[in-house]
Amino acid sequence: MNKSPELLLPVGTREMLEAAVKNGANAVYFGVPYWNARGRTEDFSMDDVRDMIKYARIHGVRTYLAMNVLVFERELQNLPEYLEKIISFEPDGFIIQDIGLARLIRAISPTQEIHASTQMTLASAEGVNLVKSIGFNRAVLSRELSAKQIAEVKKGTDLEIEVFVHGALCVSYSGQCLTSENFGGRSANRGQCAQSCRLPYSIYVDGKEYRDTNAMYLFSTHDLCALPKLEELANMGVESLKVEGRLKSPEYVAAVTRAYRKALDNSVADLNAKDLEPLEVLFSRGLTTGWLDGDNHQELVDGTFSNHHGLYLGRVAKVERSSVFVELSDKFISQFLDDGLPYPGDGILIEDNRFGVSLGSRLYSAEIVKNAHNKRGDGMRGLGPLLRLDFGRDFDTRKIAKGMDVFRNDSPALEKELRKTFTDRSQEVKTPVNMLLEGSVGDLLKLKIRIPSGSGKCVAEVQSETALEQAKNAGDIEGLARKELGGLSATAYELGHLEISIQGTPFIPGKVLRTLRQQAVQKLDEARLAWHDLKISASRGKKFLQDIRKGASAELGNLNKVPEPAEGLNISVLVRNPQQIAALRGLDIDNIIMDFDWGVKYDEPLQQIRDLGFKAGMATLRIHKPGENHYLKKILELCPDFALVRNLGALSILKDSGIPLHGDYSLNAANSASYDWLLAQGLQTLHPSWDLNSVQLFDLLDSIDGSRLELTLHQYMPAFHSEYCAFARGLTTGRRFPECGKICTQHKVEILDHKGEKHFLQSDAECRNTLFVGRPQSALKLLPQLRAAGVNSFRLEMLQEDPETVRQKVLIYTQAIRGKISIDDAIRQAGIQEKYGLSEGQLFNENTWQDRKK
Repeated sequence: MNKSPELLLPVGTREMLEAAVKNGANAVYFGVPYWNARGRTEDFSMDDVRDMIKYARIHGVRTYLAMNVLVFERELQNLPEYLEKIISFEPDGFIIQDIGLARLIRAISPTQEIHASTQMTLASAEGVNLVKSIGFNRAVLSRELSAKQIAEVKKGTDLEIEVFVHGALCVSYSGQCLTSENFGGRSANRGQCAQSCRLPYSIYVDGKEYRDTNAMYLFSTHDLCALPKLEELANMGVESLKVEGRLKSPEYVAAVTRAYRKALDNSVADLNAKDLEPLEVLFSRGLTTGWLDGDNHQELVDGTFSNHHGLYLGRVAKVERSSVFVELSDKFISQFLDDGLPYPGDGILIEDNRFGVSLGSRLYSAEIVKNAHNKRGDGMRGLGPLLRLDFGRDFDTRKIAKGMDVFRNDSPALEKELRKTFTDRSQEVKTPVNMLLEGSVGDLLKLKIRIPSGSGKCVAEVQSETALEQAKNAGDIEGLARKELGGLSATAYELGHLEISIQGTPFIPGKVLRTLRQQAVQKLDEARLAWHDLKISASRGKKFLQDIRKGASAELGNLNKVPEPAEGLNISVLVRNPQQIAALRGLDIDNIIMDFDWGVKYDEPLQQIRDLGFKAGMATLRIHKPGENHYLKKILELCPDFALVRNLGALSILKDSGIPLHGDYSLNAANSASYDWLLAQGLQTLHPSWDLNSVQLFDLLDSIDGSRLELTLHQYMPAFHSEYCAFARGLTTGRRFPECGKICTQHKVEILDHKGEKHFLQSDAECRNTLFVGRPQSALKLLPQLRAAGVNSFRLEMLQEDPETVRQKVLIYTQAIRGKISIDDAIRQAGIQEKYGLSEGQLFNENTWQDRKK
């Protein structure tokens, strides 16, 4: 194994911090008060943040502050003083999603380390290298990459790479999920994910409910456990291994830290049942390696549940009064049989998802039995050892039937043992220190303490106030020194090697040794807290923002040519199948953007668009991963009139192509500082993030050139955008393409949510799925204000409409945009065209989600 990577743990409370530090974490991350992507955690105070950074640093643990949300324009303008204060606490780094925020932090403190959050949807070396110019020191990659793809990214960049190795998986690409916002007005990009992926859904195929599946929880993924891939990740040079879970318990953090620390320091083969069982018992929706071994849609999503189930024990083989006999799973037999039996008081879950039966109770006792059959024909003969679970009389075992699944999903005894790891000083992981004690009669007694594996600053020297005197009787100096100098239980250290260099027989009081030890530890702590000059200045940040508002930023100033503002109105229509193109003949539009499904060719449709007198554009995919340049090569080969860029990797590859580029909403531009940088990469126009409502949108327009902004006036809003294929999981037994039989090309699939609303499922050219909200969003009401703000580029997006419906919709909107019919008439006519009605969407939601703390 190469140099051991950093083990990075989540912190949602002070206890979680201590659990991580005392069990061997190299680094921790926790949220900046208010500004972080876990809105349901309790915010720390500023004093908390400062004290936690100091505590971690004294213990040799790095701290990263998560500020991984989008920041709106008005907020960005008010942030410099806030950032100045929190940077002054000297964190090791910030985890950032918003490009504008990253630039502001760098303006305030040029040497402050910043990490690109997984919310930035970085999945290729090209994307990582593009943001390097902002000043990022590390990139947290998308969780959808395989180990081979991570290795490819690592080879292609010199930035540090961080990957998730344990915890919850999102079914949607982080930073690209608008489900919570569309379904509940709670933006995941603002720390308010409502976990809509964990809700039940029904599948409709070609208009009829599809019942031949058990996947009610179609989008609820298993959890991630990368222990089997740990050595591979370390050997490829990944710098940081990240655990998810700021909403989990301190005991959970302790268990995960201990298991991964042991695996990194030794090997995964050294892990035993006591290391592994709490990973599932404390919280688990089933553990898999996620995408690290490539796509496996059947394994990634079980589909029958979405909540914590714990450790799977096996299936019910027999019920007898208050006892349940369990035929153990192969995994349990191989890993846990010897020392992983449930404790009395543990929680046991027994269920049958076929009939919606779920029962739970506390355990009275458990034992392995080898001869559980008691009569001929009871179906027990031939079975191996069984686990007998005994319950109290109040638990009605008559509801339990043979074949039901059994889980161990709670263990007070296990939690108690784990709690000791961060409350019992004798169990915590400490930093070894070497000490040198030297002196002689007539000289001062000196103590030098150092961390052998640390940097040059990890050394402290102290000396006694008075010279040593001659002892009347020779004593056991070594024994006394070990006792007094080794009294480090209340510190971050433990005594490693002690060297004693005492000349003669001086008298050394124990009190003097204790005083030297205390002084030396204090000086060592102070040395570890020493930090480099961050050159912090809120004023510099304010000037940076002012320059952007004046259009004088360094990035735009360095461009050879800034495109002239477009004259007049410019209307684009995005189509998702070639049959929609002919329907646009003769309509008052300017551009047609092609965004086709898997296997659809672009050359003939491109020429068809030009023959109709329109400019032809091609949309990139929303994600760019290693080995996926063929689609971008097709754009370069066909040389369309323009390209709609949807990810940073594509922007990096296309920026010098000479093809005019326009940026889409998936680039998540939410403020003038992010707009400024993205436009400086060669984009002519840029669509704002869909996290903005109308108030925030016009705040943004007050700070930018409106002619460089494009807005979609009509579209089916994307909710999930996922590497996971719900077509394959729900309708086939295929693990991946081509085992799925390209089922997505054969049927129209709709997903019914818990509110009774249907949504459209669509695949793209890389088999990724997008769930589109069934009721399209119309922004027509904003048209007069947008025009007044200088916006003249508008888009209309089609989805599955037939050609006639496409023509009718586009005609209505173009007439409204050109001023030929009133806005009210257009909205009324557009609503008639929609199968599930028309929505105003998030743009008209002016509420701020208040109930942040659960």
